[in-house]
Amino acid sequence: MQYESLAEPIEVIAHFATNGIRPIRFLWRGNAHRIEAVRGKWTTLEGQRQCRHFAVTAGGVGNCEIVFDLDSMIWKIESVAVVN
Repeated sequence: MQYESLAEPIEVIAHFATNGIRPIRFLWRGNAHRIEAVRGKWTTLEGQRQCRHFAVTAGGVGNCEIVFDLDSMIWKIESVAVVN
């Protein structure tokens, strides 16, 4: 499976709890997408900046990666699966 890199800002509804962050749905390019499954999650450090990554399956999009920057509090859609 190939992925297209995007790094576009998105708006996300997420549940923040003591045991972590759970994204629920996001708004991208004017369309709302419900997250059907979180297939993976991991954390990266970019200098002092900590980012939480989520590999998700979302309605209308399919498989994609969304990222939450804990420093700036900004969500982005990093990549989306491309069907050839």
